[in-house]
Amino acid sequence: MAESAVTHSHPLDTMLAVSDVIRNDRLAQLYSRVLEFDSPTVEELAEGIESSTTTVYEDVKHLVEIGLLERITETQPHRYQASRVDMTIQAGDDTVQITPTLLVALAERPSNENISLYIDRHGVSGLATAIEYARAYTQSKMNARIMAREQELPVLEAETILQELQEVIIETEPDVSTNLDIEELDAAVDDQMDH
Repeated sequence: MAESAVTHSHPLDTMLAVSDVIRNDRLAQLYSRVLEFDSPTVEELAEGIESSTTTVYEDVKHLVEIGLLERITETQPHRYQASRVDMTIQAGDDTVQITPTLLVALAERPSNENISLYIDRHGVSGLATAIEYARAYTQSKMNARIMAREQELPVLEAETILQELQEVIIETEPDVSTNLDIEELDAAVDDQMDH
């Protein structure tokens, strides 16, 4: 069973659109950049990307056509906003949550060696599962040893992916509360450096 929160789309259409982004690093990166910039123009998206502006235009058009981006202005230059994907896919006993966090983590693959290696070893479904653990880790409800035991991973691998995904979660899910007091942590580090 699949549920979708992308407006005006049938769940199957949304699943196909999301699978397009999952399989294409360039589309995942573009979706991630739209989330990061909130409502950018194509020109703003093209800055700092290795693709040509023409390719970015074509990719934005494709993402609009499949419902993952929405044009929010009628006048030039057009501004775009990312649709908030929230799908639950269940196959047998396995349930996978597909959210913007997963798409942003996939967009990190080309530039983040740890995420890339994790995907190579465990696939996109393994990354989706790791994101669920990382969300709990960010909220101080989970640690690497528990994830390692439950997912049959080395503790170092679990700790590495949890830390990488924690950064993605904090960036894409600001409503996820952390119990981390940055000021307290900074004071402790400063105190150790003084001694």
